Amino acid sequence: MVLVVWMWLPALGLLAGHGEAQSCRPELRGIVENLARGRPAFQSSTLQDNFRGVAKKAVDGNCRGDWYKDYTCSHTQLETDPLWYVDLGSEHAISAVVVKNREDSCGERLKGAEIRVGDSVQNHGKDNVLCGTITDGSLGSISTIFCHGKIGRYVTISIPGRPEYLTLCEVEVYGTKLCLSILKAGQGQG
Repeated sequence: MVLVVWMWLPALGLLAGHGEAQSCRPELRGIVENLARGRPAFQSSTLQDNFRGVAKKAVDGNCRGDWYKDYTCSHTQLETDPLWYVDLGSEHAISAVVVKNREDSCGERLKGAEIRVGDSVQNHGKDNVLCGTITDGSLGSISTIFCHGKIGRYVTISIPGRPEYLTLCEVEVYGTKLCLSILKAGQGQG
């Protein structure tokens, strides 16, 4: 029972307060920590626009979403199956992934993006367990994808099956590192 409560506390913290509090806010100290902030991030390509759209822009803690004004988002080139991933450094039970979309234009590009969690970067993490799909492509949208404790070191976001640009203005990952050996044993059963 205690294990379940600890696993879901980060998800509850995301839902607390007003809608704008779901993402890009000071963490709930002692309860919720953004595991992705400042971690190494990688993407399949970078838009040929200097270094403005590098992968680490999506985990820098800056939540502004105006690509042309702020250049605070990651941005790939136009390609089939573009992807981005963050290395959390070790395995975690992931409660939720929060993705901030662009505010200025092209928000529809993010619709259909898949979020995956796992321990492999083989095939760029696309073989890891599917956590969910982004369904809101509106400008400035904040998508919260609940992962229900899926375990992994890497969180991958990709747009499968079509040529597209992948732009992420901020990615936040919430979960816990507590009792992972117990959680793994439980996931294998059933």
